Amino acid sequence: MASLSTLPYAVIPSLIDDTNMDDNNNTITPHRTIKHYEWNNIFDGHVGSWCVGSSHNFFILLDNIGCPLLLNPFTNTSINVPPFHNAFIRRAKVPSFSYYVEHLKENFVSKAVLKSSPSPSQHTLAIMFSYPRKIAFFNHNGAWVELIDAKRNYCDIVFDNNILYALAGDGSIEGWNFSRSVPRKILDVNHPAINIDKEEEKEFSSDKFSTQLYLVVSKGEFFMVERFIGNFVNANGEVVYEGYNLSYGEICPYRTKHFNVYKLDFQKKSWEKIKCLDGQVLFVGANESTLVDASRFDDGNLIYFSDDRWEEMNLDYSYGGHDWGVFNLQDESVKFFAPDVNKMDPPPIWMVPTNFSSDSNNNFTNEITSSM
Repeated sequence: MASLSTLPYAVIPSLIDDTNMDDNNNTITPHRTIKHYEWNNIFDGHVGSWCVGSSHNFFILLDNIGCPLLLNPFTNTSINVPPFHNAFIRRAKVPSFSYYVEHLKENFVSKAVLKSSPSPSQHTLAIMFSYPRKIAFFNHNGAWVELIDAKRNYCDIVFDNNILYALAGDGSIEGWNFSRSVPRKILDVNHPAINIDKEEEKEFSSDKFSTQLYLVVSKGEFFMVERFIGNFVNANGEVVYEGYNLSYGEICPYRTKHFNVYKLDFQKKSWEKIKCLDGQVLFVGANESTLVDASRFDDGNLIYFSDDRWEEMNLDYSYGGHDWGVFNLQDESVKFFAPDVNKMDPPPIWMVPTNFSSDSNNNFTNEITSSM
């Protein structure tokens, strides 16, 4: 099992038992040969927890009363993070902490990332929370604090070299330097142009598809990943309208159908579409969005994805958490890892160990000091 600590893998629930995180039979899936392993008791002692992220070899959980917890499954290290205080909850327009625990725990936090590998005495955790999506952080010196100059509706956050980068729904990027106790905004790329394919826009029209955006920072370059999800997909893989005439027993769960990848051109202030990842592989979903070298994979130019459609995965008992697979950027094909499963509770989540990722930019120093 120790070799898994150096490979990307996914934690998934046992498909035999219909239980939550108290299920101690979780399956680990590293991805050169797509092997499955039984790993018992991975979340032992954390009954009722809900995983909201993975970053720097740690899973970020919300425990059974909604308090954040950091867990490294290989070292069995767990770090308690102070709970969201009442004032913080009320600013998110939530009536009370008890209401948050009972009704919102599984979709209140949509992304959680760590600045670096944490220790009990030193850790900085940032979250994307509520709706519209806001950003808050906690470090070991203080309490939960909302980033007051983060004013947009955000889609993704990533840490890179002490800088927290955030992607907004219009493609804007902001960055805050976390090297001191008070974060300082050092980057604001306001509404860059996006090179949109008109034919593709018709094919994946907004009346049948939803989109999800992810941000990846690798060696000083910025990538935006656009995910197209068919809102209702029938058994033949066709995206249908909500009013589709279902046959008896048929369900039409949402499914990912396509991805686009864009690279930011700072000079043009525009997102330029790319068709090749130069042999690299992307991991997106609830995990910290990551680009890694494909030398230990069968192929490059792949996008591994998991289900992070938090608002919908618990609306229907018959599906949710199932949207999990890999997209080939070159031939535009999609492969689902559990194509016959419509409900996975909790949903799978990727873990990309930091010693595997090619995104360790030790030689890259971000020198952006002025807003664009």
